[in-house]
Amino acid sequence: MFRVLIFLVTLSLLALAITVSMLNPEPIDIDLYIHIFTGPLPLFLFISFLSGSFLALLFFLTAYIKHKHESMNLKKIMKTKEDEIDSLRKNPLRDDHE
Repeated sequence: MFRVLIFLVTLSLLALAITVSMLNPEPIDIDLYIHIFTGPLPLFLFISFLSGSFLALLFFLTAYIKHKHESMNLKKIMKTKEDEIDSLRKNPLRDDHE
């Protein structure tokens, strides 16, 4: 259900962006203090969408790598603990106080 909701929100935002792009085809100026870029609004909307998508992918990728590394470390620790438990099970119990 949540995926359907996300899909519908994304679809409506895409439709809104296309509508704004079609209604505003005249060129606009973007001043970045160093250089002034002139171009159509749909071009700048597309560039901002691509840069936002790339940054989000980059942030999620770093989080994924961090969690993958943590998972590998925990698997190693779990393997050593399982080996220790197996070795303790194989050793017979001794009564040293008699």
